[in-house]
Formats: sequence, structure tokens, C-alpha cells
Amino acid sequence: MEKLCIRSYIETHLLLGLTVTQIHDELTTAYGQGYVSHRTVARWVHRFSNERKSIEDNPRSGRPIIVISQQNIDAVQNLVNDDPHISIDFIAIILGISYGSVDTILKQHFGLRKITSRWVPHQLTNEQRQHRVNICLENLQKIENGPWKLCDIVTSDETWIYHRKIKSKEQSKAWVKKDESSSTQVKIQQFEKKTMFVIFFMTNGPVLIHEVSFGISTNAIYYRD
Repeated sequence: MEKLCIRSYIETHLLLGLTVTQIHDELTTAYGQGYVSHRTVARWVHRFSNERKSIEDNPRSGRPIIVISQQNIDAVQNLVNDDPHISIDFIAIILGISYGSVDTILKQHFGLRKITSRWVPHQLTNEQRQHRVNICLENLQKIENGPWKLCDIVTSDETWIYHRKIKSKEQSKAWVKKDESSSTQVKIQQFEKKTMFVIFFMTNGPVLIHEVSFGISTNAIYYRD
């Protein structure tokens, strides 16, 4: 009877607009830690959200449950389409099937793999992209038609070295097909403690690695001096 009361409580508070976590927190406050798992609350929230009316268990025929059914395959696809970052664990919780079944559906039925987003320093405008293309074309023409040689070019780059180890990008992983590239993600915020280094290099390796003192702006005057 307590089990049915808890399911009724979940259904009622879902109708009141509470989230899975909020409902689970209230049940934990009422019954104690570990009495009702977050997995159970999430599973019944999903069922009630899909217009299930009964709080009773489904009748059992005694036959083995086939979890890799077309219904579950479609449900997994809908969940991944809604949130490409969703984890296998959470899909298993929502659908009430095993981790291995979800893994099989994702990889064998859809050919998906989960990869980390590719970090980019910033987003360039179309004008900035075109300006870089123009510079590259000018340099290429000088190499092809003039006295320049590729090995004579000295170039540089500025990079920030953070004072702590960057956290894992596990949360940025998303399911994509084998022939798809990863999504992008803006780099860590600027308030992190860090030191700038300027690296000058040629085709045969670095020429100079220079540490920039704190508070110094690296502009044309700085490089000239």
C-alpha cells in the first residue's frame, strides 16, 4: 500500500509542476534517506508524463521481458533527439530498462558514439575570417613568386597557461553518428588564474618561449620593444 501511496504522491506533485529532483527531495524528507530512490521517481514521472493513469504494477505474463523492442528503440531516439548530452544511466532510469540495453540500442541500432565537444577560443565574425584568408593568400603568393621560403617565416602565438588542472569535459559529451564531427564549446572563463606565454617558432621548431609579466598588455609596442 505504501508503494501505491508514493506513486500517487509522485503523480499529484507532477501535476503541480514539481521536477523529479524536487519530488524526490520531498519524499526523502518525509520517509528518510534511501527510502525512495531518484531512479524510481524519475521512472514514474516519465510514465505519468506519457499519460499513464494507473499507479498499479503492470500485469506479468511470466514470459521474459523483451527490452530491446521497437517501442524502447523509438523512446531512446526521442530522448537523444531532445537532449544529445543525456547519459546512458539517465535513459535507463527513465525507460526502466538496463544500462546494457540502452547501450546496445544507441550503438548497434543507431550507430551513435559519445564524444567531447571541441573547444574553440572564441567565435570569429565573417569579416575576421575573410581577413585571415586574405593574409594567407598574400603570404602564399610571396612564397610562390618571390624570394620568400617557408622555412624563413617566423610566426608567433599567444597562449594562456592555467594555474590549475582543467576539469574534465565529461559533461560536454554528446551522442553523434560515426561520420559526424563533435560540437563546439567556448573555453573556460577569463577569471581563472593564468599566465600568458608568447611562443615564436619556425618550421623546425620553437625559436623563443616568452613569459608575459602580469598586467602587461601584448600590443604592437610591446612586441617592438
